[in-house]
Amino acid sequence: MVRRLYNFLMFSSVVSAMYSSKAMEGYPTGYLADCPGGDREAIISRKTLKYLTLTVIGKGNIQNVKKTRYTYFQMKSLAKDPDIDFKKKTAIYVGGYLDSPNFPFASVLGPAYKKQGYNALLLDTNKFTTMEYPVAVRYMRPVGQHVAEMLVNLTKEGLDPKKVELIGLSLGGQTVSFIAKNFKRMTGVTLGRITGLDPSGPCFRNLGPDDRLDQADADFVDVISTNIDGFGMAAPVGHVNFYVNGGEFQPGDILWMPCNVLCSHIRSYTIWLAALQNPDSFIAMQCESVQQAREKNCYDNKPMVTNVLGLETDHNKTGIFFLATQNNFPYYLGTNGLKREYEFFHAHMKEITDNDPMKM
Repeated sequence: MVRRLYNFLMFSSVVSAMYSSKAMEGYPTGYLADCPGGDREAIISRKTLKYLTLTVIGKGNIQNVKKTRYTYFQMKSLAKDPDIDFKKKTAIYVGGYLDSPNFPFASVLGPAYKKQGYNALLLDTNKFTTMEYPVAVRYMRPVGQHVAEMLVNLTKEGLDPKKVELIGLSLGGQTVSFIAKNFKRMTGVTLGRITGLDPSGPCFRNLGPDDRLDQADADFVDVISTNIDGFGMAAPVGHVNFYVNGGEFQPGDILWMPCNVLCSHIRSYTIWLAALQNPDSFIAMQCESVQQAREKNCYDNKPMVTNVLGLETDHNKTGIFFLATQNNFPYYLGTNGLKREYEFFHAHMKEITDNDPMKM
């Protein structure tokens, strides 16, 4: 009797034990993965096209930089702007939901590209994003078509499509896709580069390459992911895909208070800005999968393949990359980012656990 009771208790303890796994837990679907009806046709009237503008960034610092705005109908005038030289590369920044060239993101990034020797243009989509988000998503398709028409008109004035680089933040990271797709449809030519700064996942996650950012949209597409399950998307849709600190959440100023969803999402922008100012400083390591990047478990891959986030990214080293950073601007770790002991949470966890307050 005693032995049977012992066996029963042992069996009960075994069946009550549970080891978690991804197969059991499942994988995150992400915030607002689907938006039924999000691809329903949206039409922008000719009268409303005047609100679709490109702002040329001229000389000056952030406080007093020269800005000249041109509407959809004024591309010939834009091409003659004294701050435009089509022999140079042309960077076009496309903001996200509710964004505007008058707001801080564009106001800082435009001059940063100008300083790099680019023609710097800021696309204003504010009229078409200041509405419920799923509706704004629908309008980014015709916005993409009409901006592509603007670029086609600029090519007639000397713009070289291969010297065009589109930079899109959040919803803008999907808008640039529609611009590039339509430009290719109209001309048969792909644009030079697209940089997606945590491209929007809501309403786009489960769509195919024809309806969201894809590596086929430009000669080179790089994606910086900082909030893949919230406002970003997890799929490696670019030629080179950087998963910053695993891509899920970013470290905040205080260890146990990480960035929230919006803060992590916007970190893609501040890291890109830092990379413009600190080239060759954001060194990432290649991973075998997005899951390996999520788990920050790419350090032991042999051989270690590295790439640099920024304007000098090696286009020939494609795939999934894990990038470790610090928690404060300018974020980069340099070569220390390739060593496990410098990974932010790992390093600070060791520091905390090594400090035993009960021994004081």
